[in-house]
Amino acid sequence: MRLSACIPIQLAILGLCGAGLCSACLWGARPAWGEEDAAAIVEKAFEAARANEVLVREYVFHERIEERRFTRKGVEKRREAHTWDVTLFEGGDYRRLIARNDRPLSEREAAREQRKLDRHIRRLRNETPRQRSRRLARIEREREEGEELLEEIPKAFDFRLVREGEIDGIPIWVLSAEPKAGYRPSSRVAKVLTRLRATLWVSREDHAWVQAEIEMFDDLTWMGIYKLRKGTQIRFEQRRLDGGVWVTENWHLRLRAKIALVYRYEAELTGSYSDFRRFSTETTLTDWTPKD
Repeated sequence: MRLSACIPIQLAILGLCGAGLCSACLWGARPAWGEEDAAAIVEKAFEAARANEVLVREYVFHERIEERRFTRKGVEKRREAHTWDVTLFEGGDYRRLIARNDRPLSEREAAREQRKLDRHIRRLRNETPRQRSRRLARIEREREEGEELLEEIPKAFDFRLVREGEIDGIPIWVLSAEPKAGYRPSSRVAKVLTRLRATLWVSREDHAWVQAEIEMFDDLTWMGIYKLRKGTQIRFEQRRLDGGVWVTENWHLRLRAKIALVYRYEAELTGSYSDFRRFSTETTLTDWTPKD
């Protein structure tokens, strides 16, 4: 999934965060705003997100994902981190592993990743017109599915404008989102929206999503096999690059689930993004060095 997909609406699929992230926020007095104001803000935020997504597709970056696994008693039993260089090839993404547990790969591992990349490039260069068309159509279908989910959001939630504030010098609106009574999901994916509530921060300058906290307040059985449990949460933040493009800076997912309705999965996943470069034909894959 491209980084551009990491906006509050599509992240809600994971099931997800409540109140209390924002120690950096400076709240103003609570104004007497109504639901119509909130609906207009959300509509413009969706429009801004769609326009921004087109621009984000032009960027490559580094992605670091850390997974922490816990026992039933909440004791950490495993921690693992991977870092990838994410770039563009022939209309799609390619993720090359460049670090494990914040250490550069060994020469052997790096050579293996290079061979994977070489095979990927050869496969793309040897594509027939029909194979290329089918691959690009598959990518487009994934984008359309994300768009369909976006269109469900105004139907699924009641939005309220709570207050104004500021985050890192950016003036923002703070909105709450609660499930709308009588909402009927149009797809299996949209069903998860009926179990979510959220707090959203929207830029008053350009209607960009600045951050979001989303919480699953009730259990949800998925496909008869998976059970997302009450308390699953996600928090994420975006930042604005030079030129006005918004990108996801980090996200944190607290996941509580059962697989096959028996195996418990308790984990925290954290993603962070750095080294954004605008893609061009001269863009090269970059290596990773640990930060101080």
